[in-house]
Amino acid sequence: MTMKTNYLNMLFISAVLLSFGGCDDDNEGGSSVNETLNAQVINDFSSTLPQTVYSDLASKTSTLYDQVLALEAGDATNAELEAARTTWKQAREAWEQSEAFLFGPVSTDNIDPRIDTWPVNFTDLEAQLASPAAFTEEYINDLEDALKGFHPIEYLIFGENGDKAAADITDREIEYLKGLALNLKTLTADLKVSWTPTASGNYHTAFTTAGEGSSVYPTQQSALEELVNAMIGICDEVANGKIDEVFVAQDPTLEESPFAQNSMKDFTNNIKGVKNVYLGKYAADAKGLEDLVKEFNLQLDSNVKLKLDAAIAALGTVTQPFGEAIISQPIQVQNAVDAINDLKQILEDELLPFVREHSK
Repeated sequence: MTMKTNYLNMLFISAVLLSFGGCDDDNEGGSSVNETLNAQVINDFSSTLPQTVYSDLASKTSTLYDQVLALEAGDATNAELEAARTTWKQAREAWEQSEAFLFGPVSTDNIDPRIDTWPVNFTDLEAQLASPAAFTEEYINDLEDALKGFHPIEYLIFGENGDKAAADITDREIEYLKGLALNLKTLTADLKVSWTPTASGNYHTAFTTAGEGSSVYPTQQSALEELVNAMIGICDEVANGKIDEVFVAQDPTLEESPFAQNSMKDFTNNIKGVKNVYLGKYAADAKGLEDLVKEFNLQLDSNVKLKLDAAIAALGTVTQPFGEAIISQPIQVQNAVDAINDLKQILEDELLPFVREHSK
């Protein structure tokens, strides 16, 4: 645009650009940083996502423990076993969505590997069942990660082929299940407390005081980058770890939740978790990264949402259990990998630079 351009034309062109989400950071009188909105996004993330999701998770694992105790009675029914299976799946839903923000105590306290390591180590698990060990919580806590958490519980309540009956559960398996379920309940309760604002040393305070004295996040930018990098991280893990490694190896024994045939739901909930973080939404709707992006770049907001929906839709086209789909539905599986990697790319190449540009 030259000095001869009519001033009214300049205003018109600027208005058109803004209507398509383009915001000129050098606009006179404008600002590329909205610190108030950034602070609200950061604060709302804590209250809307980790606090709520971890509370949901802790509630489900507490119920699961109670249901495992009910199986101990000796006359457990298949209905009681099915109730435990349903609760296990509900707990997985909360946990997998929470993997979109695997930072803070879930990482620094190694809670993630202690509750969600796979595949199950069958040889060592059977050795534990054959041993005289008392499965106290302390004993379970000291076991290697592949012998505790969600997946040994999954194996014991679903069976290797997913068709275990209540009568098939041995007394020794019940003892192991009790220790596993109690350990899972304890760790998820710890996770819930770790983000509770009133708890001593809680991570909510560390996160929401970003740029205002936080011991972890010296700037708002560092907290917002944490959010985006966590979203990128789980996209990479789902596409290139959880799915593609198993797909390339054509080895269903490597999949995440094979006994419950829950792997595709796990993957979908991972990406739904990414969407939750972007929207600032779980049980309630609050300010999220979406609101920050919409203020400055409507086109980017639209593109991110399209990629999110495309990834979830692509996962939905895999209609067979994952261990079968890697052989019977290779095109659908590959399309899911590609769609999730497309989502990862826009988060890396566009959303992360955007956050850096519009925060400080």
